[in-house]
Amino acid sequence: MLLRTVIVLCAAISFQASIETGVRALAVVNQPGSGLRIPTSGTTSFIFEGNRVYADLVIVRPDGTLHNAFAFVDLGSPSTIISPALFKELHLDQKKPLTLRVGKMEVSVDSSAVTSDSWLPYSIGNNRNVELVLPAGVLRKYEVVIDYAQRKLTLARPGTLHPEGVRVSFRMNEETGLIAVDSRINGQSYPITIDCGSAYTWLKKSVAQEWLAQHPNWERGTGAVGASNMRMADDGIEAGGTLLRVPAIELGSLHLHEIGALAIGPSSKDGDFIDWYSRKNPGPVIGWLGGNVLRGFKITIDYSNRESYWLSQTALDPHDLDQVGLTLALRNGEYFVAAVTTQNGKPSVKGVQVGDKLLKVDALELRTSTWDAIFSAMHGSPGDIRTLHIERNGVPFIVRASIKAF
Repeated sequence: MLLRTVIVLCAAISFQASIETGVRALAVVNQPGSGLRIPTSGTTSFIFEGNRVYADLVIVRPDGTLHNAFAFVDLGSPSTIISPALFKELHLDQKKPLTLRVGKMEVSVDSSAVTSDSWLPYSIGNNRNVELVLPAGVLRKYEVVIDYAQRKLTLARPGTLHPEGVRVSFRMNEETGLIAVDSRINGQSYPITIDCGSAYTWLKKSVAQEWLAQHPNWERGTGAVGASNMRMADDGIEAGGTLLRVPAIELGSLHLHEIGALAIGPSSKDGDFIDWYSRKNPGPVIGWLGGNVLRGFKITIDYSNRESYWLSQTALDPHDLDQVGLTLALRNGEYFVAAVTTQNGKPSVKGVQVGDKLLKVDALELRTSTWDAIFSAMHGSPGDIRTLHIERNGVPFIVRASIKAF
């Protein structure tokens, strides 16, 4: 009996000690020297495909198991979008939060802010599927670093990081998280968005026409090519867009040189795209700086203080649009000619018509290739020849096309 009493008493003391130890452990979490810290930042790698950022994230399922996924990082989107299959698997329809891990840091997104869409998932090659969009609406809660040279994405709690580079202040739409900076072009100030979700810089055509009236040599052609042909939609925006190269864009003390852009007007279906885009911004904008500009920098976005920091890493390429002059449209996994681009009113490719199906560029099969691979195959030095395999009304033929400088 005495032995049993001693055992019970020892067990009670041990249990009490365990509780006290647990309480002390919780009390010191995130205290200096505790060694038990909730991460205040997380870093993950990303794939840079087609001038866009695809971050390698981990999704935590409701049962605690993990699912690796690629997320399209989009500063131009306010909402988290996820594939329908993953939406169902994560029980988001049952009001479960979406929990992501960026490196070692967890990010929680309320289910009310998550939608699903059938355009997800999609492939970026090598059996890598993009299953969700990581938008400005989530990123605005953090300090965000997009390190293009190292292919690293970092999210951190406000006040955690020590930014590097030229400081550029911005305004933010509190509801969407989209940001806009003041740019200086041709001696005037214009609000413009920073958008890593866009592969190329797009601008409002009516504004660009004012510049071209003074500087006609800025114009490089009509019809989107290469990375400027990023939507591949059949709404006339890209087919009728004006290609230009702006000699200088100033963002405060940051100077950008020889920036390629596509100036777009209203679409044939939905009105003015830039006006629609402006409604997501803190105010009207003339367009956005896309991946062709951002890729040259390590960019830190300090949302809480409305400051961005730009650390130059690589020189921007003034020849990024030296391409075969075709504007493409994507329909049901196949690529069609939406426009033959023109320079000085003359078509840049002979023997090709709007509506032709583009099957191959040299040995590259378009149906099984990524967007980036297709435009890489059509890129080169002016005067280089590419063999285009084309089909018209079911009849295949070949056109040898010369690369032009745009």
